Amino acid sequence: MRTSSAEAVRRKVSRRLLPTLFVMFVLSFLDRTNVSLVKEHLEVDLGIGAAAYGFGAGVFFIGYAVLGVPSNLVLHRFGARRWLALIMLVWGVLSCAMALVTGPVSFYVLRLLLGAAEAGFFPGVILYITYWFPARERGRATGLFQSAVAIASIIGNPLGGYLLGLHGAGGIAGWQWMFLLEGVPTALLALAVPWLLTDRPADAKWLSEAEREQLTARIAADEPPESAAPPKRAGEVVRDTRVLRLMFIYFAIQIGLYGVTFWLPALVRRIGGLGDLGTGFVSALPWLFALAGVLVLPWWSDRTGNRRGPLGLALAMTVVGLVGAVLLPPVAAVGALCVAAFGFLGSQPVFWTVPPTILTGAQGAGTIALISGLGNVGGFVGPYVMGVTESTTGSGTAGLYVIAAVVAAGIVTTFSLRWLTERTTGPSTSDLEVA
Repeated sequence: MRTSSAEAVRRKVSRRLLPTLFVMFVLSFLDRTNVSLVKEHLEVDLGIGAAAYGFGAGVFFIGYAVLGVPSNLVLHRFGARRWLALIMLVWGVLSCAMALVTGPVSFYVLRLLLGAAEAGFFPGVILYITYWFPARERGRATGLFQSAVAIASIIGNPLGGYLLGLHGAGGIAGWQWMFLLEGVPTALLALAVPWLLTDRPADAKWLSEAEREQLTARIAADEPPESAAPPKRAGEVVRDTRVLRLMFIYFAIQIGLYGVTFWLPALVRRIGGLGDLGTGFVSALPWLFALAGVLVLPWWSDRTGNRRGPLGLALAMTVVGLVGAVLLPPVAAVGALCVAAFGFLGSQPVFWTVPPTILTGAQGAGTIALISGLGNVGGFVGPYVMGVTESTTGSGTAGLYVIAAVVAAGIVTTFSLRWLTERTTGPSTSDLEVA
């Protein structure tokens, strides 16, 4: 009876909160990656070459890395709904402002500011999920949230291709229309977020008193014991081998994700004969497989309690797909990128089930953001490596070898940690002991 009641509460929480978080992340990912569709347009209109584009696409993650920790501490102290709404409003306005780019410098500045504005959103939602979902349910909840990345790319690439086709309407370039019309919905939704989200289970009037108490007790039972708490000093946190290893694994995931994301349309154009709309549709194909990965792998991980196996498999698929994208002819290379996409997106919700098992309270909030922020430096390195190798070698695919090597190192790091395979409440702190 208790299991049935807990399942009913999970369903109620999921229906109430996850749709809003999902739409927010769709808009977030559109705002950070729609620039991938305008690479050639920025070069023609503004003289922004491959290396400058790669730097500008990646510099987003510098601001992201710097402000993630303070943002998450603010969210933990003052509540999620108003803080997430403010973050969303600012990044929506900045996304619209991308239409005002006039050259490399303004491109760099606006991308840096956009990253700073979005810094608290993703780690904030990961933290927010720990307030509402017990450990054994977080993989699926995080997977449903992160499926927004795949959906954003499936609809975003064709939508962006269509908006680029508005070139000249009202005297405005197509890439400017794209930034404007994809940024406005973000700012508008931000105004409704404080009424759509609830900070904590104790504040949820849409749950009964018994449901609030049960959910609060289940989540409290998942908090790590005092002996597993992270060091209290910031210097000790960044030297903690558990945190460092998680940070590198996440770096490897992100360098694969964004190295491909920002260059995918350019890789697709190798097929030849595709216009903007055709490129957008073909670029959406890998994200259909990414959607499958982000739903299947966390479901498997939650069901078995095994975190290492699904995560290692996902990273291995990423490596195979990246190498295949280099070695295979253009059409088959798109198929290889589908394999990589299944891996690099499916790995993320599995990965994010682990940090909350060793972190708690304000330290947990800050360290989750630290792992996210510094791990996301991979989002800077990936596009930059791709840009530099294209400028140096003339090939848009050579950089995939470098990215594949980093992801392979992430596999080694994953299997250097010891996981239990049978759980009832998710991974224990012994998961992160070095074998």
